[in-house]
Amino acid sequence: MKVIPAVDIKGGKCVQLVGGKPGTEKVEIEDVLGVARKWQEQGAEMLHIVDLDSALGTGNNESLIEMIVGDLAIPVQVGGGIRTEEKVRRLFEIGCERVVIGTRAVQDPDFIKAIAAAYPGDIVVAIDSASDEVLIKGWQESSGKGTVSVVKDLDHLDIWGFLFTNVEVEGRLQGIDPDLVKGLIGMTHKPVMVSGGFTTAADLELVRGMGADSVVLGMSIYTGKIDFRKVVREFR
Repeated sequence: MKVIPAVDIKGGKCVQLVGGKPGTEKVEIEDVLGVARKWQEQGAEMLHIVDLDSALGTGNNESLIEMIVGDLAIPVQVGGGIRTEEKVRRLFEIGCERVVIGTRAVQDPDFIKAIAAAYPGDIVVAIDSASDEVLIKGWQESSGKGTVSVVKDLDHLDIWGFLFTNVEVEGRLQGIDPDLVKGLIGMTHKPVMVSGGFTTAADLELVRGMGADSVVLGMSIYTGKIDFRKVVREFR
């Protein structure tokens, strides 16, 4: 199971928010490239970047993302506000390994079908859930669709797989909801990447036992709750 560090970018800084809500920053680091390099040096096999400004409609950090992708030797996947074919193409052109699409994938089946066909196996669909409803637009709105229905609607596409985030536990360092994770993994034969709530190595062991392909860690490794270098070795 891959243990993947998250680099969430807002206002040109690496940040960690509670529940994805602006104004709840628990971590703010100016040197975003330095953070990315640190995770690579500590053994990361991949980096997960989220452009929060793009997701929230408050700008974008594309030039910074391009700099990171060009600097690192490990593959990078990028998400956050990716809602046009042009943006998908641009991210692949700058060297991204995978592109993560949430809002537009949930709202526009024809769009994600076309994108999956154009970039087979390279698109990750983000399932960001709270109270069993999939959230969109930087987790600020409900799509009105349930987690199960979204996964079933998109499972047949030639996507890499799904990134499941339980928004209700995201950034709170209070542990995961294993039943939700187990249920989603059981819905699909595609790989599932899990994010949100990881607090201890035992949480990682739980999802590995459920068959998760990989996990994305944020608040836990920035606050030292989880020793990133150690868990990368343990779960590799």
